[in-house]
Amino acid sequence: MTQVNSDRIKELETRSIFQEDAIERLSDEVRLQQIEIIKLKDDLEQLMDILKESSSNNTKTSEKPPHY
Repeated sequence: MTQVNSDRIKELETRSIFQEDAIERLSDEVRLQQIEIIKLKDDLEQLMDILKESSSNNTKTSEKPPHY
């Protein structure tokens, strides 16, 4: 094998290693973001429930009784 081919192979192997590392780091980041999205969705759902409950309580207390 010539020196040029050997150098090309080494360059391709080096690129492959860096790409595998980059893919692994990106995959880890996507996993972390997915966990965060799930948590944020749960938090939003809880806040919506609290808001609905608060809203229904406010309408009940602010209504005038029928004899007014």
